[in-house]
Amino acid sequence: LLQKQQTPFPDCYNATLALLRNIVETNRWPDTSVARSKVIRSLPSSSSSTTTEASKASSPSSGSFTVVNPKRQVSSYNLPLANALFPELVKAVFELEETLSKEHTLKQTDGKTLLEHSKEEEQRRPPSSHCAINCNAQFTPHVDSGRGSGQSLSMIVGLGDYIGGELAVEGSMYDIRYEPLEFDGWKLRHWTNMYQGERFSLVWFTPAEFSVDAATTQER
Repeated sequence: LLQKQQTPFPDCYNATLALLRNIVETNRWPDTSVARSKVIRSLPSSSSSTTTEASKASSPSSGSFTVVNPKRQVSSYNLPLANALFPELVKAVFELEETLSKEHTLKQTDGKTLLEHSKEEEQRRPPSSHCAINCNAQFTPHVDSGRGSGQSLSMIVGLGDYIGGELAVEGSMYDIRYEPLEFDGWKLRHWTNMYQGERFSLVWFTPAEFSVDAATTQER
């Protein structure tokens, strides 16, 4: 097995990565929904009758959960449990998205061509309403569905010490380790390449029902 490295990474990821690692180290990673489990390869089932508490504690945390940006909440939508469980993480992941949009030249792909975003204010990525948070989750080929219906462009980035784990979009491979990438997860087939090590990923997106003026939602 690949031992955890302490390879350097941009400072803006420090807070988020520390919080993610703490959730894993304290065995607090939430269960993955049934729907999302169907597109994750070999995800251990916490509901299996053969899964003991001891075996769960000794195996690496893995899975996926979603948090919602409180500033983009709509009145008809209840915040997920993870927002209450991990308020510091919620704050950190959406602040990270804002930082990446302001300070980094974002890349975007349609599965064939790789484009770069300008950091000029009028071309910056708007704040997302949701973020899917993944740990050691190797996704199988799929397009987003359900909560992601009609979503905006997703932005994904990988964190942690791992080798491999590229994002495949329509067969093209992209290294996302501390390299944010935008793509249309609703239309483009995508999956996770094989990897070794500790791999987290964050996927920011905004479903159609949340695509309203930010000023309106911030007043609620």
